[in-house]
Amino acid sequence: MPGRLFAVLILTLVPAVASAEPKTPTFEGDVLPVLNAHCLQCHGGVHQKNGLDLRTLPAALKGGQSGAVVVPGKPDESLLWKKLAKDEMPKTDNKVSDANKKLIRDWIAAGAKGTEKKAETVATRPAKKPSEVAKFIDREIDAKLSAAKVPASPKADDAEFLRRASLDIAGKPPTTDKAAAFLADTSTNKREKLIDELLASEDYGRHFGERWVNVFYLTTVNQTPKPPEPFKEWFAKALNEGRGWDAITRDILTATGPLSDAPQGLFFYYNGDMNSQFAPKILAGNIGQVYLGVQLQCAECHDHPFSAWKQTDFWSVAAFFGQSARMETVENKNTPGVKERHIEEPKPGKKPPAPLKEIAINIPNDGEARNGGKKVPAGLLDGAKLVADPTKSHRPPFAEWLTAKDNRMFARATANRFWAHFFGRGFVNPLNDFGDHNTPSHPALLDALADEFVASNFDVKHLIRCVCLSEAYQRTSRVAPGNEKAEAETLFARMAPKVLTPEQVYDALCVALELSEIAPPPDPKKKPNPKAPPPPTPRAVFVAAFRGPGEADEPTELKLGVPHALKLMNESYYNTSGKVVDRVLASAKAPTDAVEQLFLAVLSRKPTADERQKFVTFVEKQKSPRDAYCRVVWVLLNSSEFMLNH
Repeated sequence: MPGRLFAVLILTLVPAVASAEPKTPTFEGDVLPVLNAHCLQCHGGVHQKNGLDLRTLPAALKGGQSGAVVVPGKPDESLLWKKLAKDEMPKTDNKVSDANKKLIRDWIAAGAKGTEKKAETVATRPAKKPSEVAKFIDREIDAKLSAAKVPASPKADDAEFLRRASLDIAGKPPTTDKAAAFLADTSTNKREKLIDELLASEDYGRHFGERWVNVFYLTTVNQTPKPPEPFKEWFAKALNEGRGWDAITRDILTATGPLSDAPQGLFFYYNGDMNSQFAPKILAGNIGQVYLGVQLQCAECHDHPFSAWKQTDFWSVAAFFGQSARMETVENKNTPGVKERHIEEPKPGKKPPAPLKEIAINIPNDGEARNGGKKVPAGLLDGAKLVADPTKSHRPPFAEWLTAKDNRMFARATANRFWAHFFGRGFVNPLNDFGDHNTPSHPALLDALADEFVASNFDVKHLIRCVCLSEAYQRTSRVAPGNEKAEAETLFARMAPKVLTPEQVYDALCVALELSEIAPPPDPKKKPNPKAPPPPTPRAVFVAAFRGPGEADEPTELKLGVPHALKLMNESYYNTSGKVVDRVLASAKAPTDAVEQLFLAVLSRKPTADERQKFVTFVEKQKSPRDAYCRVVWVLLNSSEFMLNH
């Protein structure tokens, strides 16, 4: 039996390896990480001793109170190099290594250059064919592999691709019939047809809607968050209807009115404080991380320590949400929803609020943030002039800017997140930390995918087709000679196994056991209470048991422990073998046929010759065929292969 069936996989993430080709050092890619580790504590966004800021290339070239510290082409005349060479900087024990000293000297000697920036252009061309984009993906990936002298793993077989694509796009594995039909199909374009079928299924929207709502729901600090199901249903419907990602995002950020009419307003509840009140600073921080890919929240109390974001940048975004509030009141019978305080209808007998003259917010004077009490006007992060009416809702102008085609941050951050969904990691990692200090592993490819996303009018299905048709996505997760190290996954030489989310595990169990739901038998002694709220669904109970409170999903981190394994192995209602064993008993002509059907049902593949022989030998030794097949199902369900998307 292959080791992969029961192997314990240790999944690690390491930084992307550098190209083997010699290259001129750049500030962003080479020098800034060294400065980040040794110098920015004193010369960054929190402290700037002697007026010296080393967070960006322009600031470093500008110098401080003592004048220029970098003289391009002349390291021996550069104060930065002199201080480092004599270990006079930093003044702590965290000295710069000889190798990094040489790197900085070489950088200055080569002209103290930075990375050339891609022109911030708008993709006005029409979208390309997914097959064309897929070929470009493979050219870029293969070029990096060739430069690093890392061989690629071969193409995944049909069974591996079928299960992977089904879990990635629809959130659940294929049924036995679908698996058998796909494996028997001899057409050359069957993988392309499978992708189209999965994208056309209702499960596509349900799966991606759930994953994106969970980004906010699972990380909320709200102690009593409202159930996310209405938001997930709204998201699923929007995706299945083919709405653009930009339109979906605008609808979320501008949600107004009762949740019954605008369930996407739950976004604001999940970005509230511990007391369930909407928090402009939490909204600004999370919107920056998820939709723009930047750690804007690090500039809440002072300028960002290691990036160019200023404290005023953070609060200028928060200002757009300063008037957003919950609409629950006694008068509206505590109907939950989202409102804008400054434009709400006045209560009977009371004067309407005075119209606002500007969109602004005051930095809290709570002793934690610098500049407490300072008024910060709303502003856009790219410095564009804001044209907005303060007497109307403040959120639409921001949402329009955020999702505009010329906002490269939005397109790049989204393309990076969708790539990470399929490959287990993005071109930029962490996903929410774009910046000069954290350059993409494949910058040209990331830019190209962002351009294509814009050209397609933010068509999510188009982006998914482009990615899934690539050879890079269709590679096996099996190690090939020469790519044994984990760094091969960071270069996408092979597919990284991804741990199933609790939702995927439950759905996979239902598919394998051929049951609509899996739940413990009802307690006959417990009488239902018609006045009580409806109990959670079996799926919700399972998910709650398999995911810790406030725990976000990490695709390459196995968070299941002994309690979860014991639950799957020993809970009686997970070990009944559902309806699958009864169906196999009624239809299989021989143990060989039965074992094959059970493998298709649970693992979406046929057994190898060795597996078939061992399982058939086991079955034939048992007195009860039904009990024997139940044990086969138990073994397959509790294998690492079932718990991973590989």
